[in-house]
Amino acid sequence: MSPHLSSEKTYLFVAIGLLILYVFPYIWLGEGAHLTIHDNLDSDFLYLYLLKLTKTAFDFDLKTVIPNMMSGGQFTGIPRSAFRTGLNLEVLSFWLLPPYAAQVVNFAAVHGIGFVGMYLLLKKHVLQEANWAFTRVTLAFLFALVPCYIVHGASVTGQPLLLFAFINLLQKRSHWSDWLIIALFPFYSFFVWAGLFICVALGVIGLWSMVRLRQINLGYINGLLLLSFLYLASEWELIYGFINQTYISQRTEFGYSQLRSMKLADSLRRSIDLFVWPMFNTGAFFTVWILIVAGLSAWKAYTQRDFRAVKWLIGLPILAIVICLAHGLYHYLVVWLGDSSLGMKFRVFQFDRFYFLLPTLWFFLFACSLRQFRANTALNRLFLAVQLVLMIFANKEWRINIGKMAGAITEARQPSFRAFFAEKQFAQIRDYIGKPQADYRVICLGMHPSVAQFNGFYTLDSYQNNYPLPYKYAFRKIIATELAKGTKQMRVYYDAYACRAYLYTAELGMNYLFGKTQNKSVNNLQINTDALVALNGQYIISAVPIHNAAENRLHLEKVFDEPESYWRVWLYKVANGYGPDALHPRL
Repeated sequence: MSPHLSSEKTYLFVAIGLLILYVFPYIWLGEGAHLTIHDNLDSDFLYLYLLKLTKTAFDFDLKTVIPNMMSGGQFTGIPRSAFRTGLNLEVLSFWLLPPYAAQVVNFAAVHGIGFVGMYLLLKKHVLQEANWAFTRVTLAFLFALVPCYIVHGASVTGQPLLLFAFINLLQKRSHWSDWLIIALFPFYSFFVWAGLFICVALGVIGLWSMVRLRQINLGYINGLLLLSFLYLASEWELIYGFINQTYISQRTEFGYSQLRSMKLADSLRRSIDLFVWPMFNTGAFFTVWILIVAGLSAWKAYTQRDFRAVKWLIGLPILAIVICLAHGLYHYLVVWLGDSSLGMKFRVFQFDRFYFLLPTLWFFLFACSLRQFRANTALNRLFLAVQLVLMIFANKEWRINIGKMAGAITEARQPSFRAFFAEKQFAQIRDYIGKPQADYRVICLGMHPSVAQFNGFYTLDSYQNNYPLPYKYAFRKIIATELAKGTKQMRVYYDAYACRAYLYTAELGMNYLFGKTQNKSVNNLQINTDALVALNGQYIISAVPIHNAAENRLHLEKVFDEPESYWRVWLYKVANGYGPDALHPRL
């Protein structure tokens, strides 16, 4: 065995050991670990669990409706087709395992795929020589630390592995394993977030190569067709609904001119922000260091008259700039297209999500940059060490859990999975009400409705990316006065966006995380109780006390407190709604 091969195996074992340590806090803390709430526990994570809870994970009937949210009165809930397909491996994992266990398994899988994919890509196509072993293993480890959202599966971290397979096809050196990678990828990623843009990028790469070589590569074309077909097959319900408009979505009323500034300077600033710090759900990390290394590398390549390297080292950042500008300026296109058929498509589906490609692009640039310097030098290791520090800093969720393990971060500061979903506390609320949960509707105040939904309650409020437009207006009647009292930002957020159909109040603003230690209250709530009753709303689950509850025909039933819970819950019953006893609280 050669010394280089022996060393590489050692590097791999060390990297794998470090990845296990990376996952370890989530295993050690169990449900006491903190998981990101924004766009995760408040929504996408909950959607995956709801498919199991409602026994609709493998229901492919376009007529199926999930009634656990936004159902009441004339409304029956959210079409099953608006959720993740049952053919997705993440859906399968949540069906097979308890929700937290499924999260940890997917966490390990997503980051593990990132490591393996980047390592194979670098070893075969970028840093092939034996003396680059330390660099390619370290780069693969750093890429595995990209803090992308686990609910998107391998949409981000799987891109190097997919690129590895397609480059093999491009070079006509494919193996059966390359076809397996291509065939499995659509079932562990998400077409809406990244799949379409991955297919477009691979199409451009293939077209560029075939034009340059002046020959058709049937293997590559067949691989791209297979990937595209399997994406369409795996997400056929969602795609069918988008094309045929099986229902009119609230997304058709997205007001880009209100949600985003129409000033060019602000749009350019948005593009710069994305360039420096990629979108949070794709895996945000500080990119300037990679850009500095690329600049030094480009200058070195230029002085050595390596113009091919210069093209790559300048071209990749330019491509990143184009992607960031496409995102920053996208709203101008949507506004210009207006209410035309094409405009509606661009409004409903965000065609600017090429930014999901940025983490892979940046690390590919980093690898190309390091290649201009000699392998195993102190300078190369310095570049890698600085990036390691930046990646650790970027992993906020992981750092919080390290703090929890050390006892430095309390539940009051950053709630754990157990404290956030508060299953024991909400079981007490369910038992107190004493009726089948499907027979009544609740609405939440001061907390994300996903907490109640996770515990089996049927909520009128919800965070949904896609739901029938008429419900937006029916729900708005409940909060109309509070929206009028509140800030312009709150009104715009609902009227021009409305993915969060929440019980907004002027006093609480756009905060949905009031823990038991915050001692916040609402003094002058003004909701339309008749509109609430019209949707069969019978209870308010509130994280804060409502001091003028009687003025809103609400009666305090009981205050629920539980040591493990992040919340203190005030349960209010809607009076004059359902029977003569509705005026009187239960004793």
